[in-house]
Amino acid sequence: MDNQLEQIRDIWSNAFFTGNFEVLAQYEHEQFKVVYEQEGRIEGNFTRYERIAHAVKNGVWKPQKPNIEFEEFEFDRDLKRCKILIGLEDQRKIQELWVNEGAWKIIELRFLKRKKSKQDE
Repeated sequence: MDNQLEQIRDIWSNAFFTGNFEVLAQYEHEQFKVVYEQEGRIEGNFTRYERIAHAVKNGVWKPQKPNIEFEEFEFDRDLKRCKILIGLEDQRKIQELWVNEGAWKIIELRFLKRKKSKQDE
């Protein structure tokens, strides 16, 4: 994996869990969005930053770190885009899409819709 991407992902992830939206803004592409497939909802970064800032200010920003089972990295041929599939312990999946335009920035965070299991049917 690209070392620069690994370092930037760590900084971005830590900024999220600590509620540091100023640092998030440095590593999120201007067109960054969060897609919640299950709910059919898309959140832009400005709404998100306001929500995080409000939660931090009120002492209620306490996101839980997920238990990750695996991460799969898929780079394009030019190493300018990377799709990361993250599998969680509870069978949910998250997908990150990163672009390199001089530096790595995340452009999309997608919470994938759960596949129906035999138990759900």
